[in-house]
Amino acid sequence: MEFIDQIMGYIQPAIDFFMPGLLANAGDGTVVNWMPLGIQMGVIALVLALLMREFGAILIFTVVGVIIHIIVDVVMPMVRGGGAGDFDIMAFGQLFTQTPYQLYLGALAIGYFVAIIILSIIKGLVFRGD
Repeated sequence: MEFIDQIMGYIQPAIDFFMPGLLANAGDGTVVNWMPLGIQMGVIALVLALLMREFGAILIFTVVGVIIHIIVDVVMPMVRGGGAGDFDIMAFGQLFTQTPYQLYLGALAIGYFVAIIILSIIKGLVFRGD
């Protein structure tokens, strides 16, 4: 399994770079909650990969995936709380100026880019004529 160690040697600096954003926004500050993040990203990436017709639209679908992910992140606490809690547009706008949130968005973009490519390849193998 030397090749996995070699691949992780290439990927680990990027993971370390984006980790503060993931810890702050997809975790509790000390640990990233990978399961909810993975399920949310997996479902969104699967739907986008099924909708994507041409591989040239990968960047557009990556941006759309990040936007949908942000919307779900903002709306989900309101849905779970039964509508309790107001949406503060000013606090939401201030998130985009904070470095950890920008790192989080960068990690999401890379994740969606890779996931949509892999799922599109699988879709192409399963649905030959589509």
